[in-house]
Amino acid sequence: MSPTTPRPSIEEKIAGGDESYDLEAQTRSYEGLNSTSAIDTWSRSFLDRLEESPVIQKFLSYPAPGSLELKSTSWLDGVRGVAALGVYIFHTMGIWASLIPAWHADTHQNNIFQLPLIRTIFVSGGAAVAVFFAVSGYVLTYKSLKWMRTGKKDKIYPAVASSMFRRGFRLYLPPVVLTFCEMIATRFGFTPPLNFSFVAEPTLSAQFVDWLKDMHGFINPLYTFQTAMQGIIVHPKYDAVLWTIPIEFWGSFVLYTLLLLLVRIPSNRLRMLSVAIYAILSMKMGSWNIFCFSSGMLIADFNLDQEESNTVPSLDRPSRFRLIWTTIFAVAFYAAGFPALVYDEAKQNPMPGFEVLRAIIPMELAMEDHSRFIWSLSGVALLASISQLPIKGMFETNFCQYLGKISFSLYLVHEFCLILFGLRFSKLLMAVTGVVPKSGTLVYWIVCAVWFWTFTAVVCALAAQVEKRVDAPSVRFARALERRCLKVYKSMW
Repeated sequence: MSPTTPRPSIEEKIAGGDESYDLEAQTRSYEGLNSTSAIDTWSRSFLDRLEESPVIQKFLSYPAPGSLELKSTSWLDGVRGVAALGVYIFHTMGIWASLIPAWHADTHQNNIFQLPLIRTIFVSGGAAVAVFFAVSGYVLTYKSLKWMRTGKKDKIYPAVASSMFRRGFRLYLPPVVLTFCEMIATRFGFTPPLNFSFVAEPTLSAQFVDWLKDMHGFINPLYTFQTAMQGIIVHPKYDAVLWTIPIEFWGSFVLYTLLLLLVRIPSNRLRMLSVAIYAILSMKMGSWNIFCFSSGMLIADFNLDQEESNTVPSLDRPSRFRLIWTTIFAVAFYAAGFPALVYDEAKQNPMPGFEVLRAIIPMELAMEDHSRFIWSLSGVALLASISQLPIKGMFETNFCQYLGKISFSLYLVHEFCLILFGLRFSKLLMAVTGVVPKSGTLVYWIVCAVWFWTFTAVVCALAAQVEKRVDAPSVRFARALERRCLKVYKSMW
């Protein structure tokens, strides 16, 4: 834009539907050119043939091979999807085995799934949440940081204002719908997920009022500010898993504030240094969540710096520090399985394979669970290393992109599905096969595998429908409401 060109108003920018002003625009597309990911050059396999099945595509709303148009940031959707899958596995495996404590923490902790590295696949929910927050830090700031580097700073203010207006609707509308369904389910004897002390109200009307009160405390930013900024977990009454939503909301606003504060800094390196210092100070204060958000912003700026200097790693031109980044990824993956320290005995019991990591945790940090120090470092390191390694191509495959598309919905519905039919299905399978619960025999784990794949298929199908009928409409509603408000505002002046 030249100095003599009239600057368009924010109303004109938003009304024009220009996606460049949407900091939360999804980075994936399901129509267009064929994927050019390096992973797509691999030989055909059973999974490839499964992807082409019309039944799979219809039942799971799975994208057809060749229907994806990948962008430079599409891998982030894949990372988010795999992280959602990690949380899902963490919660679903909990009904089949107690895996949270470290292997050999006491005489009862001897499951092979608790071993270091192996436990990362099954018990890395904490690190997966850190990845969620770091990805949000990357995605929500990427466009604005790019505008800063290309001299288009005038675009940042209306974009940030628009995102601030829509962010609450984007995050809270789907959980409101979900918890309403869970409130109704209480009338049929279903206990809300992970709320073991829940007592239903005597009537539906009383239950509805109770739900309204819980949603008020869940959504009202005046109530959630202090705990969310500190990363303190507050479990909503009707779905304990939703504790991350207020933290995500306030983390987003921290990012928007950082963008507005740093937009005038002329030096890219100085801006990156400022964000790095802010991230370190956040962790020093115990705000592990703000550390993850701001670190995601820093990684985005670092990747943009590589794009400017034409040093983005690829298969044809691997990073000069590939060995270092590979080591970082391996250590971060290992650390993602670090056991929780929320209980006092966990800080004293043996922790084979993780004693060194436990020793380096600064216990003076103001955290409820000091394992989040390790998980946060792990999540940020995983995101940073993936951005520099060929493994990034794996997250651009159909499977990972599909997980990315349904990630938010999968996160929202999986615990509710466990309560509605998951537990009953597991008991039915064990009754039919005569397997003793928690026996740990070979037959027991075969039954577990049958349950897991069947249950997962149904949950993913439901999550895809929730994404289509609840999640996506909430995004459209927020945009339509914003346009309406701008139109009213413009008519007043």
